[in-house]
Amino acid sequence: MHLIRRALATAGAAVLLTTVLAACEGGEDGPPDAEQVTAAEPDGLTAASADDVVAVSRFLLDSASAVVLVPEQESDEAFARARDLGVPALPDTEEGRAEAERLGARILGPDEDAGDEAEPVQRSEAVTVATTRSPSRALVDLVALGDATLVRIAPDPRRHAPSAQLLRSDPDGPLLTLGASGYAVRVVRANAEAVGGGWFATRGKHLLAMYGHPSGPALGVLGEQGTKASVARVERLVRKYRKVAPDEHFVPAFEIITTVAAGEKGPHGDYSARTSVKDLEPLVDAAEKAGIVVILDLQPGRSDFLSQAKEYESLLRRPHVGLALDPEWRLGPKGKPLQRIGHVQAREINRTSAWLAELTRRHTLPQKVFVLHQFQTQMIRDREKVRTDHPELSTVIHVDGQGSPGAKFGTWNVIRSDAPKNVSWGWKNFVDEDEPMLDVAQTWRRVLPHPALITYQ
Repeated sequence: MHLIRRALATAGAAVLLTTVLAACEGGEDGPPDAEQVTAAEPDGLTAASADDVVAVSRFLLDSASAVVLVPEQESDEAFARARDLGVPALPDTEEGRAEAERLGARILGPDEDAGDEAEPVQRSEAVTVATTRSPSRALVDLVALGDATLVRIAPDPRRHAPSAQLLRSDPDGPLLTLGASGYAVRVVRANAEAVGGGWFATRGKHLLAMYGHPSGPALGVLGEQGTKASVARVERLVRKYRKVAPDEHFVPAFEIITTVAAGEKGPHGDYSARTSVKDLEPLVDAAEKAGIVVILDLQPGRSDFLSQAKEYESLLRRPHVGLALDPEWRLGPKGKPLQRIGHVQAREINRTSAWLAELTRRHTLPQKVFVLHQFQTQMIRDREKVRTDHPELSTVIHVDGQGSPGAKFGTWNVIRSDAPKNVSWGWKNFVDEDEPMLDVAQTWRRVLPHPALITYQ
């Protein structure tokens, strides 16, 4: 991590983040014709694109009596003049001229007489500008003029411990970021860690999930016992994997079938039965208390994933709750469950992931697990178009076929072929349907790469 404290570069000098440059010093009131620069009083977090000097001026300065516009060519003289006068140097662009107008500043012509050097800005509260690139002269000069601190951070500070440590050192102070992920910066400043620690839902972790519905055992092992016993059972499962791989990080999880594909149309007319939020809350509450990830699994029938996901927004706003889409039960307008295996188009997945990412970002929640179930290639149409670049989500393609180990590994290899970038993988063990089911040691040693999500149904 590099730091420039109230730095001011000399004309023509190379700007290095490892160098501390000449500091602005306070002084007595200047003569009547001295230039004037007044500090803004920024609050909280502001984000802008990399090298956005105008955004830096807006963040740091409230007014200035004069500015120097810096043309793309022959800029050294303009920078030197602005630095000598202690006034902002702004790009000679439409945005730069608009900023000069906001500051109430006159634009100094090349031969125009100017006043004396402005008094340095003095702040009572530390203000920070964080950039993801080596800073330009304009950026260094503006930061110095605005009596701020300039730091270098990673574009995604969750992936760089020194960046995260720096942002956590003053989590509520005024901060402008240039080029960084606004979501990642907010999460780090809020210390919104994912279940199991860290800033990511699955990176460096392996989730071990019990799958089912709280109504009973017919839909999976999660319903074979009550809430308290389910917590104890998944914790035992985690201990078994830790014995096999003691150096790995295993995190317990519940994957709850939230909307259940049904044989009747039901009140919504879409062959999908909703489980009420009230009925889900005991499991969700117990999971939160025990440090267990919850994944809400949707079987939408003739409905669509986004519409159903929105029905459970109150649960998805909770930090430990993620989402799973089950295309097997995504039916066409005339389809019925068990007539054929369903499918979903990439655009529907993308609409759902965009909504979930925005929800996560808006509430500064930890990264969420976003699971796509698939055991046939046709289940996700145009899979290469599925978006996996939301920093708010960890996308997992869950290969959940059942049968003999040979058949399951065949499916595993087919589904993993030509997959989108930036996805993790999931594997499912069927307690009754697999012939035979892999035990813990076999699952860990034979299913490669090691899955980010291992589910038991």
